[in-house]
Amino acid sequence: MISDSGSFFKIHARMRLFLLALLCTFTNTVFSQENSTNNVQVTGIDEIPSIEKKEKSPGYAGMLGGMHNNIIIAAGGANFPGGMPWEGGKKHWYDHIYYYKNQQWKLSNIKLPIPLAYAGCVSTEDGIVCVGGDNSDGIANKVLLLKYDVTRAAINIEEIQSLPEPLAYTTAVHAEGFIYLIGGKNKNGSTNSFYRIDDKLAGGWEKLDDFPGAPRAVHSAVVQESSFSKKIYVIGGRNERKGEKSIALSSYLSYDLKEGVWKEEGDVIVSGNKKVLMGAAAEAKGSMHVLIYGGSDEKLFDKLEQLYLNEIKAAHDTVKSDLSNQRKEILKNHPGFQKEILAYNTITGKWFLYDSLQVQIPVTALSFKHNDDFIIVSGEVSPGVRTPKVFKYRYQTDANRFGWLNYTVLVLYLMISLIIGFYFSNKQKSTDDYFVGGGRIPWWASGLSVFGTLLSAITFMAIPAKAFITDWSYFFLNMAAIAITPLIAFLFIPYFNRLKIATAYEFLEDRFNYLARVFGSLSFILFQLGRIGIVLLLPSLAISIVTGISVEVSILIMGIICIVYTTFGGIEAVIWTDVLQVIVLLGGSVVAVVWILQHTDMPFSEMISYAERKRKFNLANMNLTFTDTTFWVVFIGGLASAMVTQGTDQTIVQRYLTSTDVKDSQKTLYTNAILTLPATIIFFSIGTLLYVFYTEMPEKLSPVISNNDSIFPWYIVNELPVGISGLLIAGIFSAAMSSISSSLNSVSTAFCNDFYKRFNPAKGDLKLLKVARLVTVITGVIGVVLALWMANSGIKSLWDQFYTFLGLFTGGLGGMFLLGMLTKKANATGTLTGLACSAVFIWYVSVFTEINFLMFTLLGVVSCFILGYVFSLIFKNNTRRNE
Repeated sequence: MISDSGSFFKIHARMRLFLLALLCTFTNTVFSQENSTNNVQVTGIDEIPSIEKKEKSPGYAGMLGGMHNNIIIAAGGANFPGGMPWEGGKKHWYDHIYYYKNQQWKLSNIKLPIPLAYAGCVSTEDGIVCVGGDNSDGIANKVLLLKYDVTRAAINIEEIQSLPEPLAYTTAVHAEGFIYLIGGKNKNGSTNSFYRIDDKLAGGWEKLDDFPGAPRAVHSAVVQESSFSKKIYVIGGRNERKGEKSIALSSYLSYDLKEGVWKEEGDVIVSGNKKVLMGAAAEAKGSMHVLIYGGSDEKLFDKLEQLYLNEIKAAHDTVKSDLSNQRKEILKNHPGFQKEILAYNTITGKWFLYDSLQVQIPVTALSFKHNDDFIIVSGEVSPGVRTPKVFKYRYQTDANRFGWLNYTVLVLYLMISLIIGFYFSNKQKSTDDYFVGGGRIPWWASGLSVFGTLLSAITFMAIPAKAFITDWSYFFLNMAAIAITPLIAFLFIPYFNRLKIATAYEFLEDRFNYLARVFGSLSFILFQLGRIGIVLLLPSLAISIVTGISVEVSILIMGIICIVYTTFGGIEAVIWTDVLQVIVLLGGSVVAVVWILQHTDMPFSEMISYAERKRKFNLANMNLTFTDTTFWVVFIGGLASAMVTQGTDQTIVQRYLTSTDVKDSQKTLYTNAILTLPATIIFFSIGTLLYVFYTEMPEKLSPVISNNDSIFPWYIVNELPVGISGLLIAGIFSAAMSSISSSLNSVSTAFCNDFYKRFNPAKGDLKLLKVARLVTVITGVIGVVLALWMANSGIKSLWDQFYTFLGLFTGGLGGMFLLGMLTKKANATGTLTGLACSAVFIWYVSVFTEINFLMFTLLGVVSCFILGYVFSLIFKNNTRRNE
């Protein structure tokens, strides 16, 4: 303890004032968000102008374009400038190009090579690819690349390799390095054509197998994730044959980009009714939804087309005139196309009405996504009638805001964490107290803490999400953690207790040399720094979607509170807050299971049968392959991962060291194993139950959800009773803080014992305690800064790579421990050489093979063990320790 108690009291007082200010800021931030709107925000952009400046723009259908270099490009299109078609107006196609820059539409001096409309368009980094289209001369096979040249501030056009066949009213999508073209209309009518070309436009068009079912044109297509892979979804349209009546389509189908297989999904059914969608705009929204904007249905379309065909076939002029008048009357009084936005969940396979707008949604319009906005340019609002209007659609989260009671529960919960830290701060009189709790921590509390540390906020959200999205195939990953328990209990723990070590990495020095200890400890510290940032960021991203609390505020709240109670309370504060967190999360999870069962109309037996039919209970893929999540990959890879985590990770090993003897340390481990089985069953069950719940009520799962890990928090906030939902969200905060606090205390322990004491042995214990607290604060601040940086930089993938490549070394570290414990011939030179070669081998496997990442740890352990042993035999004259 700091010797000057008065100064310590002042620190506490200042800290209390600071935390009070922080919590007030937090409360003001979240409460001020409660009245924000939840609806789709439709914002008008400047209308497409007329070519003749003095005239009002009539608008265009079938315009070509999209977004390139943050500039909207809208080209070509068609309309009826001389009057409505039923009044004798002739259709006219255009070749002019507009672009939207500095909040203003401008007309480019460059024109399309030919007048053109109704092409399939897709935006890429290299430009906007426009495929096919038609004009007064017929259907074209031209392929154009439209660009906005920032340097020249001008539009560029390139003609690239033409399509093998002319197509119009087709649809293009961009996915997995290719541009895909689906369907469309040729001179004979609608087709089943399916082509693709490299998105760098290298090579030519590749003709793929035709899609199944009816030919279609004027349809919609979009790329979205499904349970196991990314798919192209093709929706609606019509089958049009020359001289025959068209067939409007309510069906939709999907193309699995991984397997290369088409599947007919069925009909678009909303509230029990089939929906025909022709000429609608579509976008992938969030992580699992497809949104369809407007579209023409078949009711008036069929009637108008039938009148037109009858008129052509009529033998008498009187009949022709009567039919023509009927058709004109319908066209003049046409109510316009649909105003609905439909949503489709690619996981549950259910459609629902997401919103109904006041503004008309045009068909055959230029539409594209840009950041969080969806933009629809011009188009046709009723037969023959165009609009020059341009709209931007943006979605606010439609989560039910937390409310004052939930926020109160959350704040009180966070205050309890601080109180625990302050309470135990008075007991931190030495580094023995700070690092291992002075022998005062019971084994059952340490066991709950191990379980809580492994049960991070990410895990609490990720397991239900995984079961919801896919199945139970990762179940044996946790079972492997139970299966490895005897090895840890009877091999690792006796070693650690016999040596009376403060960190796991002391064993490496005792068995090999100090360099081995440095490598183990330093890799652990670096790994934890990255882990703290990620554990802060990912739950914050999920929580922000469902509560409205900003990502930055979540990171700061969790990070600062965690730093405070860990710095002052040491390992005791860490363990007892873990105990509270485990009780809340497990108790809340049981409540969630009961609540879902009570609020789902389907009887429990039917729920089980339905989930079985959908293969949601699939436990194991027994195929003998190591490139997918098969049973062998999950279980064997899980054994190695669990061995490394439970046997060499200081955050876990430190819990064993809080016990006074081997038996209590083993009880700590057994407590975690005993809790893991029921907890795993509960969490996977929640995911399956959520699947059934949101299948039954698809409208309750918002398309706004962009992070799959938000699914369970979304249910908690929107379905559980007020107060309980606040407590569970507080539990998620606490779970994140539990993992972070474990990392903070363990990094401090590793630094002080593995580095500081080595070079400053005579500084005294009180000085070391001050250093330990300072290291805790510095580590926490670095973690918070990293999390904030990742949240605002948009380069999360870089940190994913960082996290992955650091993880490649953990397998080798496990191999080092096994070499030291199981062999006598292993020596320092051979082991470290084997470790280096193992790291290179695992890097090669991760980059140049398709082996599943779950196997990396196993390969690291095995390769380091074998190579380390072989090199030890080669360098056999090297001195070995502890033989």
